[in-house]
Amino acid sequence: MARADTARHVLYVQPNSEVGGSDIALARTIEAMRGAGQRASVVLPCDGPLVARLRAAGAEVHFLPMRQLRTIRSLSYQAGYLMRFIPTVMRMARLIRRLRPDLVHSNSLYCLYGAFGAKLARTPHLWHIREMAPRVPVLTAAYAQMVRRLSDTILAMSEPCVEALFRRRPENVAVMPDALDQEAFLAPRRPGRLRRELGIGEAERIVGFAARLDPWKGVHVFLEACARVARARRDVRFVIAGGAPEGLEHYERDLKQQAARLGLGDRVLFLGWRYRLADMVDVMEGFDIFCHTSIEAEPFGLVLLEAMAVATPVIAARAGGPLDIIEDGVSGLLVRPGDAAALAHAITGLLDDPARARRIGRAGQVRQAAEFSPPRFIERLSSIHDSTLARRQ
Repeated sequence: MARADTARHVLYVQPNSEVGGSDIALARTIEAMRGAGQRASVVLPCDGPLVARLRAAGAEVHFLPMRQLRTIRSLSYQAGYLMRFIPTVMRMARLIRRLRPDLVHSNSLYCLYGAFGAKLARTPHLWHIREMAPRVPVLTAAYAQMVRRLSDTILAMSEPCVEALFRRRPENVAVMPDALDQEAFLAPRRPGRLRRELGIGEAERIVGFAARLDPWKGVHVFLEACARVARARRDVRFVIAGGAPEGLEHYERDLKQQAARLGLGDRVLFLGWRYRLADMVDVMEGFDIFCHTSIEAEPFGLVLLEAMAVATPVIAARAGGPLDIIEDGVSGLLVRPGDAAALAHAITGLLDDPARARRIGRAGQVRQAAEFSPPRFIERLSSIHDSTLARRQ
């Protein structure tokens, strides 16, 4: 294990205080790097469900009101973002100067405050790309140029993240997948909790989805597949765990209306932000099948590792990060993005063949522990931090 992070102070900038993939990855990163001796500070826009966990991991938590750059069609949201951008960057720079970290680590492609604040404070900056950049003529190229100029190191979760943003790969790009400490994730597990709380009997199967309710996550595709499965099987319930982020509340309303139109009734349950981060092991354990339905390429797919860690068989969209995580037909199943019929066929196939579902679940659990565990993650991130500081020097 690398020792270079001993006594190093890293300031992580997270542009939201929710419970999504990047938020969870941040908490697990800080927990892992604490074992390497790293001192961590975190900047969040407000209090939220991860604050207690971050502090328990030894991080100093600071609040600075900021908005995440989002590709949503909301004039009021975008206008508010632009109006507050410069004042927020100035406050970020002052905070960086006061805390004097060795390195600023921006935890999202759409977090500009850390990059511009580090530039003003003359502090080394690492930009962590956790999203797939949209292909917008001129704008994507301009954004890529900005990322390149404001970063000592560009760290991507997967090769598809790099390919989506850059036409020509920069020299200072590193690719590193996230990890999951299987033992720690399983520790708070209470088997059967989800079924008990939802009143679902052992004779019924649960097909689940867990993520923010964002259109690109394809929850509407999941519902279409649910309707097809529901017509073939009367013993199946469908569970959606997660709520809509700010500015996308209308999508959650649309999904509930869609479920009603499809005649799903009480066969589908919307849990909202009902469960905290530590409860996700019970959610994933409660699912008989976990579905990942992104209609755009997923940058990685941390929820897949969570489901695999509890041996729940996973079905994922055949694009982006899942291609690196899942061995199709062995440790999970891959289907064409946006294809509700294919998803329904895959779900029904696993429901009709429980022995195969168990084999896939166990294989996924073995793969997660072997390929996506903390020791290698700590070694690689420590080395990346080293090279980031070396470039600045």
